Amino acid sequence: MGKSIMMLLHAGFVIILANACASSSSIQAQVLYQAVPAGTNMPDRAYSLLMKIPGQFLELIGGSLPDKNGLVGDNKGGYRSPAFQRGAARAMMNGILWNDRRIIDDSLRAFDEVFKRQDGPGRFGGDNTPNGVAFWLCEANQALLLMQESSLAADYAARVSSYIPKIHKAALWLGQREQTERLLREDASAPNRLIFDALACALSGLLCKDESLIQTGRMFLDRAMALYRAEDGVFLEKNGHDSSYQAVNAWLLQVWIIYFPEPTFEQAAARAVRWEIGRIKEDGSVDTAGNTRTGLGQEMWQGRVKDVNFAEVLRCILYFRVRTGDTEAIQAATRLSNWIRQKK
Repeated sequence: MGKSIMMLLHAGFVIILANACASSSSIQAQVLYQAVPAGTNMPDRAYSLLMKIPGQFLELIGGSLPDKNGLVGDNKGGYRSPAFQRGAARAMMNGILWNDRRIIDDSLRAFDEVFKRQDGPGRFGGDNTPNGVAFWLCEANQALLLMQESSLAADYAARVSSYIPKIHKAALWLGQREQTERLLREDASAPNRLIFDALACALSGLLCKDESLIQTGRMFLDRAMALYRAEDGVFLEKNGHDSSYQAVNAWLLQVWIIYFPEPTFEQAAARAVRWEIGRIKEDGSVDTAGNTRTGLGQEMWQGRVKDVNFAEVLRCILYFRVRTGDTEAIQAATRLSNWIRQKK
C-alpha cells in the first residue's frame, strides 16, 4: 500500500489530506482531520453522535470509576498496567455525555495516576509493554477528544492540555520501529489489538497535531483489515469467528470511521456489525457457538475464564445505531440490555 500525507496551512487552519491505495479499493485524497483555531472546540465528530445514545443504555457501557488511590479494575491493589485504567476513560465519556462533572473529575484521577508514572522513553509504568500503552492511549484519547468537542471543553481545557505532551511522547515511543514490530508480531492473529494499536497512534496524532502518527495508525489498521473476511463480515480472531471479539473489532472500526471517514470501511463495519447482531438471540443472550476465544472456556485472563464481554457487544451495536439509524440494531440492543440487567 502506498500513502502520502500533505499538510495545508490556511488562515490558522490545518488540513491533512491523505492519498491511500488499499488492497480492495483506491481511496482518493480526502480530509482526514481539520484543526480549529486556538481557543475553539474541536470539530464535532463523536459528541453529537454519542449524545443520541439513550441514558438507559449508557449506564450499561460506562466503564468504572477509580478507587481512592486512582486505580481501576485489575490495577486495584497495586498498579500493574496502564491498560487496566481504561475503564475510567469509558466512565469519563459517560460523564461528558451526562454533563456530570463529578464523574468526569473522579475519572480524571485515574488519568493523573497513569500520566504521573511516565518515564523517560514515554511509557506509563507497570508492565511497560507496547500493548499496555496502546490500550490506554486508544481509550484515553477517545475521552479527551470527546471532551474537546463538548460544551465543557473550555472548563477542562487546561487539564486536557497538560496531558497532550505526555500523550505525544508515549505515542512517539509506540511508533518507534522496535515497538511497532513487536506489536505487529504479538498481535498478528488478533485484529482487535491491531485496531487498538491503530487508534492509539492515529488519535494521538489528532490530539497532538502529528500526521506521522496518523500514518502509523493507518498501517496498523491495514494489517487488521487483512484479517477481515469480506463475504460475511467476520474479523478472524485466531483464525475463526468470536462473537465477543467481533464486537470489539466492529466498535473500534466505527471509532476509526468517526474520525477518518472512508466509504470502504463503512461497508466493512456495516457487515461486521450485522454479523454481530445476528448473534443476539431472542432472549437477548449472545450466541457463542463456534467461538475461538470466549464463552467456551478456551482462554484465561487474570485467572478468570474469558466470557463474552456483553457491555462491549452492546457498545458496538449502539454505535451502529446512532451512526446509521438501523432498526435491527436498536432492537438487538434492547434485547441485549434487558438480558444484561436480568443477569445482574
